[in-house]
Amino acid sequence: MKGFLKKILFLSVFLCVSSLFPAENYSFELYSMSGKLISTEEIMKKSGAKYLIVDFFSLICEPCKRSLPKWDEFYKENKAKGFEFILVSLPAQEEIKKVKKDLKNYFKKNKFGFDVVFDQYSKVGKHFGAVDEKTEDVTLPMIFVLDKSGKILFKAESYDEAISKIKNLK
Repeated sequence: MKGFLKKILFLSVFLCVSSLFPAENYSFELYSMSGKLISTEEIMKKSGAKYLIVDFFSLICEPCKRSLPKWDEFYKENKAKGFEFILVSLPAQEEIKKVKKDLKNYFKKNKFGFDVVFDQYSKVGKHFGAVDEKTEDVTLPMIFVLDKSGKILFKAESYDEAISKIKNLK
C-alpha cells in the first residue's frame, strides 16, 4: 500500500510541476504575399486540423523549391485527413523589397494550394531555430510538424524525412 501511495504522490507532484511549465506554443502570425495577416491558430481552429506542417523556404534553396510541388500534392491529398500546411519564406541576404518582388513573381508563376507567408525580420525563423539568433545564418530546408495546440512534434531537414515521420502520425 505504501508503494502505491508513493506512486500517487509522485504522479501528483509531477502533474503539478509539469503544468507550471507547459510546452511552448509555436503558433504565429505573419503576412501573406498579398498582405493578408495569416494566423496559424486561426487556420487550425477553422479547419479542425490535427497537425500543421511549417516549411521554411527561400528562393535560393533549390531543395526547398523542388519540394513545393510534392508538398502541394501531399496537402491536397491529406487536408481532409487533418493536415494543414504553411510555407514561411525567409528573406535572403538581399534587399527586402527585391526579395518580396521576386517571391510574388515566383508564386504568381507557380500556384500552390497552401498559404505562403513572409517572415521579413526572421522572427518566426529564429523562434523555431531555422535562423541563428546571433549570426542570422539560415538552415534550409527546415520543416516542423506541430500539433493543434502549437507544440512541435518533430522537425525534419528534408521533404523525404518529414514524410517518413508524418506517416507515423497517421
